[in-house]
Amino acid sequence: MVGTGQGSIRAQVEADWALQEKRLGRAPGEPEAIRVAMKRAEQLLADRSQDPRSGQSSAIRDAQAAVEHFRSDIAAMDALDADARLALYHRLRWTARELALSNPAVTGRPLVFMKRHRFICQMLHEYMGYFCDYGDVAGGGVFVLEEPGHSFKTRDLIAGRLPRGNYATLALSYDGRRVYFAFAERAPKKPEFYSADRRGFHLYAVNTDGSGLRQLTDGCEDDFDPCPLPDGGIAFMSTRRGGFVRCNNAWEPIATYTLHRMNTDGSHIRTLSWHETDEWHPWVLNDGRIAYTRWDYVDRSAANFHGIWTSYPDGSNPAILFGNYTMRINACYQPRAIPGSDRVMFVAGAHHADVGGSLVIVDPKRLKLDSKTGEDDFGSIETLTPEVCFAEANGWPKSYFHSPWPLSENYFLVAFSLDPLPGMNSGEKRDTHTGLYYFDRWGNLELLFRDAGASAMYPTPLARRARPPVLAGEIHAALGEEGEFFIHDVRLSHLPLPANRPVKELRVFQILPKTPPHTANQPRIGYANAESARMLLGTVPVEADGSAYFRAPARKPLYFQLVDDQGRAVQSMRSETYLQPGERRSCIGCHEGPGVTPSSTRPLAARRAPSRLLAGPDGSQPLSFPRLVQPVLDRQCVSCHDGSESAGKRRLALTSEPTKLFTRAYDGLKDFVRWYEWGKASISQIATSPGHIGADESPLSRILADATHAPLHLPDADLRRLYLWLDANAPFYGAYDKDAQLAQREGKIVPPPWVQ
Repeated sequence: MVGTGQGSIRAQVEADWALQEKRLGRAPGEPEAIRVAMKRAEQLLADRSQDPRSGQSSAIRDAQAAVEHFRSDIAAMDALDADARLALYHRLRWTARELALSNPAVTGRPLVFMKRHRFICQMLHEYMGYFCDYGDVAGGGVFVLEEPGHSFKTRDLIAGRLPRGNYATLALSYDGRRVYFAFAERAPKKPEFYSADRRGFHLYAVNTDGSGLRQLTDGCEDDFDPCPLPDGGIAFMSTRRGGFVRCNNAWEPIATYTLHRMNTDGSHIRTLSWHETDEWHPWVLNDGRIAYTRWDYVDRSAANFHGIWTSYPDGSNPAILFGNYTMRINACYQPRAIPGSDRVMFVAGAHHADVGGSLVIVDPKRLKLDSKTGEDDFGSIETLTPEVCFAEANGWPKSYFHSPWPLSENYFLVAFSLDPLPGMNSGEKRDTHTGLYYFDRWGNLELLFRDAGASAMYPTPLARRARPPVLAGEIHAALGEEGEFFIHDVRLSHLPLPANRPVKELRVFQILPKTPPHTANQPRIGYANAESARMLLGTVPVEADGSAYFRAPARKPLYFQLVDDQGRAVQSMRSETYLQPGERRSCIGCHEGPGVTPSSTRPLAARRAPSRLLAGPDGSQPLSFPRLVQPVLDRQCVSCHDGSESAGKRRLALTSEPTKLFTRAYDGLKDFVRWYEWGKASISQIATSPGHIGADESPLSRILADATHAPLHLPDADLRRLYLWLDANAPFYGAYDKDAQLAQREGKIVPPPWVQ
């Protein structure tokens, strides 16, 4: 416990004000600092005066009188010496602070919060207990701040009942009686990641009076980010689904963690999200959906596209909210519903750093994509802290925010650090600490609590909250382990599809999450950097009116391509979706713009039974260049392209002899192929443009139609094999396992390396 009285925090508050001004390049007594403080006080007073619950309170009247005096003092400020100006600044700030703290939403109840230490690298490492052993960064706990703003008095809810370890992520039950958090015990000695002795984060619960401490999950997997659900369950993030991130260094086996749920006693744990890469920070919106951060990393940059996604609490209907088509914000962390509003607050952060950044609000009613580029239009967002740059995208901030708790659209509780954001690429390797603060949209920032030895995070009022409605997807048990997709009109696209290429079918691919070895590009899949292994589950017809209706397997990360009558993709996803068992899901179009509505005419596909997936050619389950492409080359190309330089031959070798990683044919075709990737070789970086998919962009397609090759009259089936390969991002292998890759290179059939 630290000091308990107002006198004990006065000096710390004034020292904090000085540091706030320093981060903005000025001192407390400077005229500009005084004028800005006055403006913020006036704006706060104007808003508080309009509140019918407190507009006539003594605190408001006292502030109104004080502000009137300050106006005359500021008018004569030039005649004041430095000490007098500093005194004026302090009087002004104390008036604004007392006004802010008179708001019962801010100080009317205690706050529960967490103290913690962080492993400094990337947000990928923050919630995996394995990495806490690297720097021996144990410590922390769960506490209650009894008198926010008036005292630093705290109450320890754990009080030494857990062993030495680390704390992460915190949430409060809707009735305000239980606190959920993640804790990872430290290992006696640092174990190997693949050891059964590895210690992960597990979920715990404790009552707000400190009683009833209990562990809810166990095992060596990491469980974190608890999120109470309106139906009484708990959503959380977990590594239980399996798989690895594809851009690991050798020292960092980062497991994939996605959305899960369980009962409040830890029973009935099940996976909700079958997303291929990592997810963070679930939070229930006011309409009952879960908002969370998803890292979209299919044929895209590894350092961007951490957007806000939503789903129902049963895991159905995953959909993007904001941030999947921009590199102007690297990551949208910690989405939070604003009470009484449909707007959502989040932290604009970095990929190559720990979580933290600038405070932003997104308005779902204003969401749209740029009409030319297909990128996120920033007209839907409001940046509350423009002095904190969007980390990594626009530089590295010298201060940062974390774990906001919106009280309204104007008032917030936040964790805040006056020091730089720590991280792998930020230049700050210290565990810079956050304190608890009051913050409002006018820029008033007031210290509520700080511990010099740890970060204080997740400020949460100890109060009952209204439960949002309980949502559930359209689930039909009779569908078993399958689900159904219905698309009204695939032609409804934000960026128009080519008018001269009618869509005839839809390809359904499954992304295969990375299996060991965990290191990036070990082994490589193909040309693309940190590539996803994949398989073509099959194709389904698209009706003349653009509608499609089909069955697909549940619990698999899927993506779709629209295909023309020649077998070339017209448009492709660089994200993925999935179905829950028995889920029926419908959408209007493919990448349609906001506000688009379907035709009132009953679509053709709705007048028939759902299509079944028609399997693709040999070599597509999983993708295998030796079985899908090499037979075409052997039949049609090798007679001229055998690598020899004799008469009538071409130096280009399209034969199947193995090379270091692939074969002569695969190596030889590289200059004639284009693909999507994390890197400069990518066809595009942000949005996918119709008519610019792999077969469209690859010179190989044009060569096959030139004056030399067109007379060969390649059979349609062979051309379609080549187009499929190009549109599937031109991989060589469809597996990460070295033995499976060896078998594939020898032309053998291998089972899919990951079927769920």
